[in-house]
Amino acid sequence: MQSKVIIREARIGEYGKVASLTMAAYRPLFAGTGLPDDLGWYGAELRDVAGRAERAEIIIAELDNQIVGSLAYHHDYASEVKSGNPEGCAGFRVLATDPSCQGLGIGSALTQWCIDRARADGRVALVLNTTDYMKAAQRLYRRLGFEPYPEIGYQIGGSQPVEVLGFRLELKD
Repeated sequence: MQSKVIIREARIGEYGKVASLTMAAYRPLFAGTGLPDDLGWYGAELRDVAGRAERAEIIIAELDNQIVGSLAYHHDYASEVKSGNPEGCAGFRVLATDPSCQGLGIGSALTQWCIDRARADGRVALVLNTTDYMKAAQRLYRRLGFEPYPEIGYQIGGSQPVEVLGFRLELKD
């Protein structure tokens, strides 16, 4: 019998687990890029769950009473973008799935929760940023109907430039 994925808001005492899970999910994406094992400044941002919680709801996925996925849901994503103006849009950041549970639909369940929540809140669209390194995430978003939204894309410079891509899903009734 397949266990059911439960999606809910994280409790403050769970932020450490969310930080560890996020690092476990993101670290392999940047293997071989020259970033340190802790992913430098980006890793510090990924581990700062409490900082994200000041601007967003930290949402987790549980499977068999274990946290196996998480993201930060923003009712208003406009303050999270570096360019463009996604007025009336909800969004999410830092989608992570425990590597041992990838391929089980955890990312899909978390993304669908965001779609349902944004729709219920009357938002015009759901938007997000991802990087060119995150191929599986891009496939998931496209499969769920998200389209490229270059207005909120940008590039992070440095010795290892990263292309940050924007995606948008229109929420029509």
